[in-house]
Amino acid sequence: MDSRQDWQKPYQFGTIVIWPPDEVRVVVNNQREENDPLSQSYCEAHITVTQPLLKNLSESEWNQVLSVVKDFRSFQIDFGPLNSFLPYPCILYEIEPRERILELRQALHQTGFFNLTLPHTEDFIPHMTITEGLSGPTVDENLLKQLQKESCQGSFVCQGLAYIVPDQRFCFKEIKTLPLAVE
Repeated sequence: MDSRQDWQKPYQFGTIVIWPPDEVRVVVNNQREENDPLSQSYCEAHITVTQPLLKNLSESEWNQVLSVVKDFRSFQIDFGPLNSFLPYPCILYEIEPRERILELRQALHQTGFFNLTLPHTEDFIPHMTITEGLSGPTVDENLLKQLQKESCQGSFVCQGLAYIVPDQRFCFKEIKTLPLAVE
């Protein structure tokens, strides 16, 4: 089994993300397709909220998750500018307010349903990835500068979360929508 399959295993039960609205997703998906088609083939543009689930949840466990999510109100998310985690080969849109997403993440993680043993659980920074360097051009300062010239910034209202699970080809699909409380 190669390392890519090894890293995919913890995601078998899915994770929770924020989908940007279609008009943002189309732009970011195009950037992802051009700069890292392999990552794009796994999942469309998104903002990760939680670590992956440890198991398939029962109905009562989903009710606990929904109870946590309903305690949070919808909020505006600002995306951009483009930045990186270099030398780790990742170029991304910065996301604000980080604190709101991290509060939501922490509250969900406290349910005990998520794999908190994986790297970057504690030092996670909310972001929307363009490339992870799995395919496409070499991820370096030159690519970052080029993409910064071509990239947009903007905002949207986050009204809910999405529970996504990979299929046999490791292509994530939305299974449940988890609405936030309305402002």
